[in-house]
Amino acid sequence: MTEMPRGVDAQRVHHALAVPSRRRLMTLLREADGLLGVDDMAAATGLSVATVRHHLAALAEAGLVTATTSAGGGRGRPRLRYAPTRADPAERPAEAAFRELAAALAEAVGGGPGASREAGRGWGRQLAGEGPAVEQVFAVAARMGFAPRDEPDPDPGTRRVLLHDCPYRELARARPEVVCAVHQGVLDGLLESSGTTARLLPFVGPDLCAAELRAD
Repeated sequence: MTEMPRGVDAQRVHHALAVPSRRRLMTLLREADGLLGVDDMAAATGLSVATVRHHLAALAEAGLVTATTSAGGGRGRPRLRYAPTRADPAERPAEAAFRELAAALAEAVGGGPGASREAGRGWGRQLAGEGPAVEQVFAVAARMGFAPRDEPDPDPGTRRVLLHDCPYRELARARPEVVCAVHQGVLDGLLESSGTTARLLPFVGPDLCAAELRAD
C-alpha cells in the first residue's frame, strides 16, 4: 500500500481526481516544462477560466497542486502560476529526481563539496528554462519531489521559497557536504543567466529547507 504524504487526505485526493477535467489539468501540469497560469490551462483544455480556477481550488485543497504569485501581475487579481506537488499518487517526480541525483553524485564521488556543487551546477544548467527566477526555482523544486511554498520576505530585495519534505532528507542529514552541496549547485546553474543568485538554507526546520533568492 502506498503511504500518502503527511497532511494529505486520501479521501480528498480520490474525490478531487474523480472529475475528468481535473485529471486533464493534472496531466497538463505534470507534462509542462514549467509553471502554468490559469489562462494557459484554459487555452490548452478548452475550459473556461472560471472553471479552471474552480478545479484548481479543489486540487489545491486536496494537496495536489501548489501555486506561486508571479511578479509584475499588474492591477487586480494576483497572477498565480501552478505546479503539481508530490502528493499525487499517480505521479512520482522523486523517482526521476533520484536517478538524476545519483548521476550527479556519481560525477562527484571522491571530489568533496566543491565537486558536488559543480556537478549540481551542471544539472541546474540542464533544467534552466524561461521565466522569472522564483518561478524556475519553484518549478524545479516541485519536479525534484519537494513541496515548495512561496514565502514573502520583509526584505524587498529578497524572495524565499520554502522547500518542504525533502525527498533526500535522510541522506542529506548524513552527508550534507554532498547532497546539500549538489542542491546549492543546482540553484547556481539554474539561475546562472538570470541575474539572480540563490542561497540554500538547509534544515531551517525538521523537514524544511529554504532557497533565498536575491537579485544581483
